Amino acid sequence: METNNLINRIRREDERYARITKTFQIVYWAFVVIYLVLIIMHIATKSPVAEIAGSLCFLLGMIVFAILFRIYYFEYKSVDYGQPTLEMLKKAAHRYKPFQGKLWFAFIAVLLVGTGLSLNGPFADFVQTQILFWSSMTVALIIGLIVWWIRYKPLRDDMLRMIREIEEETS
Repeated sequence: METNNLINRIRREDERYARITKTFQIVYWAFVVIYLVLIIMHIATKSPVAEIAGSLCFLLGMIVFAILFRIYYFEYKSVDYGQPTLEMLKKAAHRYKPFQGKLWFAFIAVLLVGTGLSLNGPFADFVQTQILFWSSMTVALIIGLIVWWIRYKPLRDDMLRMIREIEEETS
């Protein structure tokens, strides 16, 4: 019964995470449209190249985020709970790791947004803009890790414990 309880908890979190990533995906696609319109307006009004480049960086960052959230949405939406328990638990434990390979895409998107901020702001404030931006990103990362620690780490720890128990039973 403990295995069924854990699988139900995983299923609930996967469904919740799929809803969250679907919402973020929609938000970022809306930002893509907004920045596309802004770029067109910048070009039409013959704005400085730096403003156009800044908006283009924002646009590319939003596209990367939208695609990343789309990938996460399909990953969490298409989990097969009918596969062997050990295999399903290993995949779930990987999904709930705080740092995964896909995180590099988020980092690239953040770099693009940071660059866009610098290009669209006054150059004299470049250092101040970057300090404020990267401080904000650091705080966001810390908050995200605290949320993971409270919400997802206990679930992942239970998965890893169950994986060890199953592997010990089969060896």
